Order: sequence, then C-alpha cells, then structure tokens
Amino acid sequence: MSKKKQPEANAESEEKLEKMQEEEPIIEKPAEGLAVELGEVKEIEEVIVEEVKKKDAFEKSSWKPKTSFGIKVKNAEIANIDYALDQRIKILEPEIVDALVPRLATELLMVGQAKGKFGGGQKRIFKQTQKKTAEGNKPKFATFAVIGDENGHVGIGYGKSKETVPAREKAIRQAKLNIIKIKRGCGNWRCGCGDAHTVPFKVVGKSGSVVMTLEPAPKGTGLIIEKECQKILKLAGIKDVWSKAEGQTRSKLNVLYACFSALEKLMQFKISQANTESLHIVEGSLTA
Repeated sequence: MSKKKQPEANAESEEKLEKMQEEEPIIEKPAEGLAVELGEVKEIEEVIVEEVKKKDAFEKSSWKPKTSFGIKVKNAEIANIDYALDQRIKILEPEIVDALVPRLATELLMVGQAKGKFGGGQKRIFKQTQKKTAEGNKPKFATFAVIGDENGHVGIGYGKSKETVPAREKAIRQAKLNIIKIKRGCGNWRCGCGDAHTVPFKVVGKSGSVVMTLEPAPKGTGLIIEKECQKILKLAGIKDVWSKAEGQTRSKLNVLYACFSALEKLMQFKISQANTESLHIVEGSLTA
C-alpha cells in the first residue's frame, strides 16, 4: 500500500512547487516597489527614531519635577514650549526645556583668553580671574553658553565657579531657563523670497555702553556680525542679517548681551495681519 502512495505524494509535492514558482514573481514586484518607497522616506524614519529614543530616555530619567508646570510636562499634558512662552510661565527647571524642545544644540562662546605676551593669548571658552589672598592665588572660571534648535528658539547663560566643569553646567542650565522665541521673516525690500530667513524689521539692543543694531538682509547675504554673535543667531534660526555695533565693543559680554537683547525686541512689536503676511513673519518654529 505504501509503494502505491509514494508516486501520488511526489506528484502532489511537484504541483505545490510549481504553484510556488508561479507565485514568486508576483510577490517580488511589490517588494521592489516597497524598497523604493522606503528609500524615499528614509530621512523621515531617522527623525522618528531619534525622537522616540529621546522620549524614552527622558521617561526613564530620574527627573522628579518640583513645580506644577514640570509635573504637567512629565505627564505629557504639555508638549510645546511655545505654550509656556506665550502664557509667560516662568521656567524653573532645565529638564522642561530638554523635554519640550527637540534637537536642542548647545555651544560655548569664546569669552576668555589664554595668557600671552602683550595680551596676544589664544581665545578660550573659559574666562579666568584670580583673587590675591594670604594663602595664595585663588582662580575662578566663567563661561558663556548659548542653546537653540535653529528653528526660532534660543537662550543664553553665564556661569562662574572655582572649577571649569561646574561653570559650564551652570551656564548651560541658565541658558535653558532663559530660552525665548523670536520672530523671523523676509523684511528686506531687495529679496521678497517669502522664506523666514532673516529678521523681519530693524531692531536695536543695548547692554552697558554697547548698542547692537540688527537689520534684515536679502537671502544669501549671510550673518554679517561679530563671530560669537553669529553663533547666537545661527542657533536662533537666522541665516541672513546686517548689523552695526557701537560703544565699547571690546567688552565681549556686553556685545553678546546686546545681541540677545535685540532678539528679545523682536517679540515686543505688535504687527498688523497685513504686515505679517507681507513680511512673511513666523513666530517660533516653522513647523508646529
């Protein structure tokens, strides 16, 4: 009986193989199409993966909020930093900014100078001072930090300590607590491109004797401003600007504070709807 069934089984297996071979080309065609689609959305997938990783790391962190606003952020009740800035809620915890601002970049500015003959030392991120005591010299370090997402949000901070690492951490913490949003647009009459690449109108900031003026520039001009101020504007999302600095500009800190003061003035002007549309003004980030 078994010998008679073997040919029948072989015939059935051959039929199955033939069916599978016939079906294979039909399955391969959609697979090729999917490969093309996945290639087109590769960048979007990478962004999603980065955001998920950041969210998971934030949820697993040991941060215990001490303010009511921090508790709401921790519980995912608030998902946008613009809500706090529009409502003028004072941010007292830097972890709130870490949670609400994606792709936050940090940079330390060159505010110090190494020792050199006739004041020609190399620039440094730490500004060192010393106090003369009976026990000897007691050094202290200060640094200036700027944070931003290059999409309409920026903050600056200044930190001092007896060591370099605590000074850096203080400056970054202070910068996160001082974060603001700015207005961007296309305010130069020569351009009219419609992109939010420069300041929408002329603004003036002041700190000490330094007066910093920012003016809208056409697309492609670049950041025509002092090198350390360029870093502030870049992290704020401004790509083109003309500037003018007056006063005792050798004081680096006053120059930086005057530049940030000018950015703050962008939000103090009330603009009509018609002017907002003509200047293509955007508040905060381009994509909500």
